[in-house]
Amino acid sequence: MIRLFASDMDGTLLNSSGFVSKYTADMIHRLQRCGIEFIVNTGREYQSAKDALDAAGISCDMICYSGACTYDRYGNPSNIASLPKSIAKKILEIFERHGAFADISTESGKTSIADPEQFLRYYREEVDPALVKEQKVYFRTEKEFQKMASAVQYFENADSLLETPIPVYKISTTFCNEEKTARLRKEIETIDGLHIASTAPTNLEITQEKAQKGYALLRYARQKSIDPSEILAIGDSENDYSMLSLNLGSTVAMANASPMIQQICRAQTLSNDADGVAVLMEGLVMERCFYEMDRRYVFGI
Repeated sequence: MIRLFASDMDGTLLNSSGFVSKYTADMIHRLQRCGIEFIVNTGREYQSAKDALDAAGISCDMICYSGACTYDRYGNPSNIASLPKSIAKKILEIFERHGAFADISTESGKTSIADPEQFLRYYREEVDPALVKEQKVYFRTEKEFQKMASAVQYFENADSLLETPIPVYKISTTFCNEEKTARLRKEIETIDGLHIASTAPTNLEITQEKAQKGYALLRYARQKSIDPSEILAIGDSENDYSMLSLNLGSTVAMANASPMIQQICRAQTLSNDADGVAVLMEGLVMERCFYEMDRRYVFGI
């Protein structure tokens, strides 16, 4: 029986407009009332993930930064797997050689070693067009974008960041040019101890090797005394691979998932725009209701 439902966000829990639908939010609440744990497992930073969930009235634990840090529903962090500073330095040096913008996620949130003008230009010229190409929405309104931009912590250069005790969780970048992304990835892969994933051919997400969605999910489940056979995981892109390739109770691909993800999952649901997550949850809720009815009949409770 499923006791833990783990869901990716972008392309999975969120529709193409970047929202959790009312149907999906209602089903999450019903799932939780039935006693099934619900956790978001996302590449997003904590505040970005929380904002999207808050907008739908959802309160749950979260695995963020592609597995680098887990948060309870109150925002308390645990199970931190940050990049060693020496390795982060090598990554940033390679980024510089390739002209790649370093989109850095730290304990403090979104962090930049470029100036504010460069940061904004990167999002306008690289990230926004890439999201349009992927049919995904990261910032639903200009207000959300400005909120993110105003919260960025700026450092003069890589050394000034790496000399601080602030843990670096993830270093990402986005190129509209997929060939540039591929060349950058090839050189990053020469560094040992890393996990490299993508949500699309236009982007790279780099964490330390234990900062993966799969590792983080199993660690979380152990702490909750939940067996892997009692976990259902669902996602759509390469950065979900470490989670969906596990021997879990059920692994489900969205209809809009990449071919790689559809191939490794044991089941498939509807697309994110057709409330595929909610449809799956409704089946689980009905299954749990029938189980409880049968249990009460057998044991007379």
